[in-house]
Amino acid sequence: MRDRAAATSHEITIDGESFKASRGELLLDAALGNGIELPYDCRAGHCGACCVLLVSGKVQGGEGAEPGIVHACQCRIVGDAVIEKTEPSGVRSVDGVLTSLRPLSREVVEVGIRTERALPYHAGQYAQVHFNGYPSRPFSITHPLHGDPDGHSIWFHVRRMKGGRVTPSLGRRIKPGHRVKLTGPYGSAHFRPNLDSRLVLVATSTGFAPIWSIAAAALRESPDRMMMIIVGGRAIESLYMMPALARLARFPNVLVVPVCSTPQQSMPEVNLGRPTDYLPRLLPTDVLYACGAPGMVDAIKSIATRSGAVCYADPFLPTTDDTVEESALIRAIDWLAQSSIRQVGLLARNRTRSRREPSMQMYGMAEARVRSHFRS
Repeated sequence: MRDRAAATSHEITIDGESFKASRGELLLDAALGNGIELPYDCRAGHCGACCVLLVSGKVQGGEGAEPGIVHACQCRIVGDAVIEKTEPSGVRSVDGVLTSLRPLSREVVEVGIRTERALPYHAGQYAQVHFNGYPSRPFSITHPLHGDPDGHSIWFHVRRMKGGRVTPSLGRRIKPGHRVKLTGPYGSAHFRPNLDSRLVLVATSTGFAPIWSIAAAALRESPDRMMMIIVGGRAIESLYMMPALARLARFPNVLVVPVCSTPQQSMPEVNLGRPTDYLPRLLPTDVLYACGAPGMVDAIKSIATRSGAVCYADPFLPTTDDTVEESALIRAIDWLAQSSIRQVGLLARNRTRSRREPSMQMYGMAEARVRSHFRS
């Protein structure tokens, strides 16, 4: 009996602290259950927040991108092991104050935070946002939808979650002037510069926040970069980002495809279906970024893998105590969003089919637009 008990539990040491854990238990759960804090977010092995270094011993699964690195949320305990925490490079904490709350739809608000010192990040990364008096939450850093960014402000798109502990308080108890602490950046699904490949950017709901940031960074670097942006939602009001899409659609080298999974009789410019229905024929030279619902992200990754294309993906998983009850009613969007949708459709219909060799004049126009719309 003693040998059987010994075989079902193992000694795990993390940064010098040892504890017993059950065989087959997830490393992250075992650590948290024994009072050892490990950072985590997605619990799906995508974000990299919980990565640790396996110094000695053995675990099953959860292999990371580098030798010895494992995802604590994915690897299971199969023997004694010595672990060291790994802090992502460049992570820092900065204090700030909430400066603006701009409604983008009935559910999504643009949050602006002015920081006391800079928080360097790559387009597409996220930060832990801790409003004073509330639990910390991960939100993707984005490009402002109105005006130009500056080095002292950070922007997020936040969806209000019914029954949540944080997001329903935005604009009520959490108002401009509220103190905030940001910790980050985190996330490996960020923009990679100095590449000439075609970009295919796919987003659902507030997954558009990092995609918008990536699109802006890519066009700043190379105004003539070929780019396709597919955004999806269940209903029209999910496409809160239409003003931004209208700006992107003005570039002759950018193709924008809005998609809804429910029929939209009054908006023929919006395609019916799912984002995966409108992917182009992928080439091994393509680079994809996918952010949003886990099912969509997994589907994009699978398609990219079969095509030999590179895919950087970040699924959005709701925090356990911020669950949302989906409404069965589709609410009408305001006139501005409708006009933006029609503008996107008009630009798409009027665009020439010959997109492979844009003229130098078109390149110059695109560069001028980039400088005016995406000043850094």
